Amino acid sequence: MIKYSMYVKESSFFHSLDPRTKIVAVSSIFGLALLYKDPLYLGTIAVFVLLMIRFLCKINITKLATYIKPILPLIFMSLLLWPFFQPTGNIIFEYWKIRVSEDGIRMGLAMTFRIFAIITGTFLLLMTTLQRDLVLGLMKFKIPYEYCLTLAISLRYVPTLAGITYTIMDAQRSRGLELDKGSLFKRVRNYIPIITPLIIGSIRMAEELAIAIESRGFGYGKRTFLKEISLKKRDYATMFVFVLALGFGVYIRLLGYGTMTFV
Repeated sequence: MIKYSMYVKESSFFHSLDPRTKIVAVSSIFGLALLYKDPLYLGTIAVFVLLMIRFLCKINITKLATYIKPILPLIFMSLLLWPFFQPTGNIIFEYWKIRVSEDGIRMGLAMTFRIFAIITGTFLLLMTTLQRDLVLGLMKFKIPYEYCLTLAISLRYVPTLAGITYTIMDAQRSRGLELDKGSLFKRVRNYIPIITPLIIGSIRMAEELAIAIESRGFGYGKRTFLKEISLKKRDYATMFVFVLALGFGVYIRLLGYGTMTFV
């Protein structure tokens, strides 16, 4: 079942933090993931994020797996394709102009761990932060409300559209539509009865959303909020730890660690 939000209600340390603290923490994880090219360093970062989700957020890994499953093809594609674009080093396999080398495999692993760390870091934020708190936290960073509202609508309605798509597919299957049989061209053509009602439903949803926003006075006067957020001592301490970790990561990167030397 598709949920409207990825938020998982738990009483954990990370859940109790201010959304600004979580944004700083996840941004530090992104920075560390983009700093290195060595699979050992990137793999360590990916494992660290998983440990945070399991112990600091008290979220079961199987829960995280339900969200990771749809993006597994992207992760495996990175693992399989990168070795072909880095043919330097000791050649392990060669056929015609295709070469697979040790450096290519290492690069494939590095990019896979990088993508995995960034994706799980994003899930770490979304699974521990309510959408309204995330928007409020972004506004505290002086980001215009229009941009924050756009992000909130995206987070809210992308799962909704996915749920509508599954509903339409089930309805069409019950009418005898076979989506997984036939040639590639026939399969693509079979998705026309899925896409057409989805587009119509999206247009209707957009019109209803526009009316709802307009009826609530969007863009008129100064905004007020029912809930206010404030930084506590644990927020300052957590931000200090993550910023310090990012600074240390930059330092050891400048020393030459975490890179890959290609021959």
